[in-house]
Amino acid sequence: MSDKLFDRRDIQFVLYEMLNMESLCERERFSDHSRETFDLVLDTAEQVAMEVFWPHYQSMDAEGAKFDGKDVTLPKGMHEIWETSKKGGWFGPAMDYDCGGQQMPYLMQSTISYLFNAANTSAYMFIGQAGGAAYLIYLFGTPEQKEQYLEKLMGGGWGGTMCLSEPDVGSSLGDITTTAIPSADGGHYKIKGVKRWISSGDHDLGDNIVHPVLAKIEGGPPGTKGISLFIVPKYRLDENGEAGEFNDVLTAGIEHKLGLRGQPTATLNLGDNDDCHGYLLGNENEGLREMLHLVNSARIHTGVQAIAQASAAYQIALKYSRERIQGREVTNMDPDLEAVTIIRHADVRRMLLWQKAYVEGLFSLLGYCALLWDTTNTGETEEERERSDELLGVLTPVCKAYGSDKSTESIRLAIQCLGGAGYTEDFALGQMLRDNKVFSIYEGTNGIQGLDLLGRRVVRNNGSAFRALMEEIGKTLVDSDGVEGVADIREKVAEAQDKIVAVMTHLAGLGMGGEVALYTANSSLFLRIFSEVCISWQWLVQATIAQRALDAGTDETAFYTSKVETARFYVNNTLPLMHASAQIIMDNERGALDFEDAWFGGEGVPATAGA
Repeated sequence: MSDKLFDRRDIQFVLYEMLNMESLCERERFSDHSRETFDLVLDTAEQVAMEVFWPHYQSMDAEGAKFDGKDVTLPKGMHEIWETSKKGGWFGPAMDYDCGGQQMPYLMQSTISYLFNAANTSAYMFIGQAGGAAYLIYLFGTPEQKEQYLEKLMGGGWGGTMCLSEPDVGSSLGDITTTAIPSADGGHYKIKGVKRWISSGDHDLGDNIVHPVLAKIEGGPPGTKGISLFIVPKYRLDENGEAGEFNDVLTAGIEHKLGLRGQPTATLNLGDNDDCHGYLLGNENEGLREMLHLVNSARIHTGVQAIAQASAAYQIALKYSRERIQGREVTNMDPDLEAVTIIRHADVRRMLLWQKAYVEGLFSLLGYCALLWDTTNTGETEEERERSDELLGVLTPVCKAYGSDKSTESIRLAIQCLGGAGYTEDFALGQMLRDNKVFSIYEGTNGIQGLDLLGRRVVRNNGSAFRALMEEIGKTLVDSDGVEGVADIREKVAEAQDKIVAVMTHLAGLGMGGEVALYTANSSLFLRIFSEVCISWQWLVQATIAQRALDAGTDETAFYTSKVETARFYVNNTLPLMHASAQIIMDNERGALDFEDAWFGGEGVPATAGA
């Protein structure tokens, strides 16, 4: 097993040199904290990640979650992780003190999540989802509901989930069929339906599991306007607030998955015996708006999960490449010379450099988005809070989609660095690749993220979020002007910004001209090139800070030089392809749009269709 899964020096660089996390302590909410407390918490989280989460990573996959037709049992190692998390208070560090949290910045909570996910993402999902259910109740619950549920969820006594999808309904939530009928006494609703793909849906970690469930109240408006949110516990609460009578929440089965095998993804039958009680959370018919608070957070967290795993894979590949001896340098193949470590071979260095560029570039963006979350909630002025919210909205699909796509690519490269050894289970890289694939699928597939970005986020409020992001990139271009060591990087980022504005202008013309199908057909490609501009921008920020440190005579020459050169590598190898992809959009390429069903071949379509 590896002794390093993440680079604490890089984490410190992003938190303190880029994002100035210490300045958050000037805000009243975070005034009890300091650089010293942050570092202490990170030290503890790193120790827990390496000594508790990581040793059970492979064993949880090997044992898997088990379902005997009635109960779900988890691998033994998960119980140790859960107990440690309870004692350490890791269920929601950013929550209020009176809810059992530590009122840490969300930036800090995201970094803790990064460390734990690098060590065992399947395990951390249980902890994160209990905190997520608590967050929804904190936002929308009545005082009585908060008293009933928050302490148990935040303390690890009970687990939590989020129940949106159904067997025939994935992301098209307006089509859900789960119903809620008010009880005669008005104290609850009778819930009936089936929820599928429910992570942490059933397990034996706590005395109860709290399910936030989307359902439609009988007689409500059609589509998404008729969705409400309910608290549906596995066991109803008794007079003492403890888990009491079974609430007719039956586990029908758990999925047999490619990865995340220690994490039970359940199908839940609600109300098979017409005795499932749900308790309205928030207001009637506002459930989707309420749940989106957790969904948007979960999409950013999906990026954290993905890149954290890519970080672990990179550290494993880097260590192996520095130790594995094979062959000689291509410039001198004398067989009498000693063989060299494979990191001396150009192709291995290229693969390692891509991994470093993806991991550090995306961690930078994820940290920036976590800071935006903090500013959205604690900024000094309404204007500052609104601007941060807009920026966060337009960058969320980048975190989720580009983060998950490039993390999978990065782990693939890590396996390639190890050669045949990477294809074995000895180094856990194969498991990481299997685990990582789902991140491009759940919380809205990456195709849906593209539709969300192009169809809603960049055009909302007449494009104000897109303009705000371009302004932020512009500020970085101004700030880096005159920093001689990054002039070439700056120039290429400026050109890329001009190109993405031109593409957006072109697409806007299509949309306003009635070419809606062609406009949306470009969504996935637009998301990719938009993401590449965003990560190039983040690398320019990093390179500018690093170059100034070098110019000032830092003692950490290797670290800061690596930042500048990784930025140069990413920009030089990504942006030329970004420009080519942008041209595809501007040429109105419509092959997939016009390709007829019959041309795909296979059965079920007449050979003459479309003729």
